[in-house]
Amino acid sequence: MLFGMGSYEFLLFPQDTRSLSLHNAASAYDHSLLRNNPAALSMTTAKTAYSYLILPAKIYSSEIQWIRKISSGIRAGKLSYISYGNFEDDETKEKTTAYDIFFEMGYKKELKNIVSVGISGGYMLSYISGYQSQLFFTKIGVRSRMMRKRLGLGFSLENVGFLLTSYTDMKESMPAIFRTAMYYRPRFLSTIISIDVIRRLNSYFTEFSGGLEFNPRKRLTIRLGCSSLRTGFLTDDFLSNILLDVSGGAGFQFNKLNLDVGFWNLGASGYVVGFSISKKLD
Repeated sequence: MLFGMGSYEFLLFPQDTRSLSLHNAASAYDHSLLRNNPAALSMTTAKTAYSYLILPAKIYSSEIQWIRKISSGIRAGKLSYISYGNFEDDETKEKTTAYDIFFEMGYKKELKNIVSVGISGGYMLSYISGYQSQLFFTKIGVRSRMMRKRLGLGFSLENVGFLLTSYTDMKESMPAIFRTAMYYRPRFLSTIISIDVIRRLNSYFTEFSGGLEFNPRKRLTIRLGCSSLRTGFLTDDFLSNILLDVSGGAGFQFNKLNLDVGFWNLGASGYVVGFSISKKLD
């Protein structure tokens, strides 16, 4: 479980730093890594990337991802791991651990440079204090671009699958969602404005996430993000409310190497901070 939200929530949490900085939004705009909507995977370059995030309560996650061009499109694979730390039984003093690990492969194809289709599938193993659960999941998405790629729309069905084994005899539901996303790139401003609408299929809960990417220089990107969830955590302290549920970060581009750093303010739970390093292969 991630911050008590429920089992398998790691599937919904950002594992790379650009996603972290944008509050896991911007799912309709090109992304150099495999993320929420596989149809938004960028066709521009092949690369290998590594991400590392530090969460509150001594939780950390890491991910390695690789993207390769093929004749019919582009494919990607990633291996992600999150450790929830060690636990000790008060009576027996026995120490145990908890972690999630999953492997995912994705494929994307563009149709006349206007519409993209993508699909990905993966396997997840979740282990908590001697109990384990296994599942298969898939993501299917489409993305279209208009107005000389200044406007884009994306739709994706994510985390749909089935449990192989559950922690106990009572099976918990997977965090399946339907995502609607859009982006807009103003003509005279080097900025990308993104909005994602996430509808949970098992609870009919709807969440809004927004992201802003600004390029003051050619090799520098500034990012900000927030979501509708912040309204549920507001307090009477004005100063603490300013950055509540706000994320942000920066990206630095070099000749063959890109570096991204970012954070996400989780309110009373603390901050998530992380970095990603990617290397171009062509």
